[in-house]
Order: sequence, then C-alpha cells, then structure tokens
Amino acid sequence: MTQPLDRSLQLLSQTPDHPGLHGVESGVFDRLRRDRASRGTGLRLAGIAAIGAVTMGLIAADPLPRPVPPAFSDDLALAPSTLLGER
Repeated sequence: MTQPLDRSLQLLSQTPDHPGLHGVESGVFDRLRRDRASRGTGLRLAGIAAIGAVTMGLIAADPLPRPVPPAFSDDLALAPSTLLGER
C-alpha cells in the first residue's frame, strides 16, 4: 500500500535539480565566512568596551576611602569660632 507521502517523495527523487541551485553553495559559504569575520571583530570590540566600562566605573566609584571631617568639630576652617578667634 503506497501512501501519498511515499508517492510524492518518489516523484521528487526522479525530478532533476533546478539549474539555479548549481552555484548556491559557494555563495552560502562566502556569506558564512564574512559573517564569521565580522562577528570576530564585534566580539573584540565588545571586549574592549567592557574593559573600558569597568575601568571608568572604578574611577567614578573612587574605591579608596577618604577621611570625612566630622560635622561638628573645632578644626573646621569656616567655623565662627575660628573666624572670630583671631581678633
């Protein structure tokens, strides 16, 4: 018993190839090579951008602790007591 799918596959196997398919492989492989080359450049550029972003983040974050003067201390330069004390 022959199924319609089997019959269609038999007919398809007996038909000749389309003449336009003859040079398709080389075009496809050329396109893959170009895409692979451009993707490699993009990955390198993304890596450089990531390193730059981390560097700028570290510079902006200023990870070194800096001493903060207390809000109410005697050694503030603009405190009224220091401004009036020299008269």
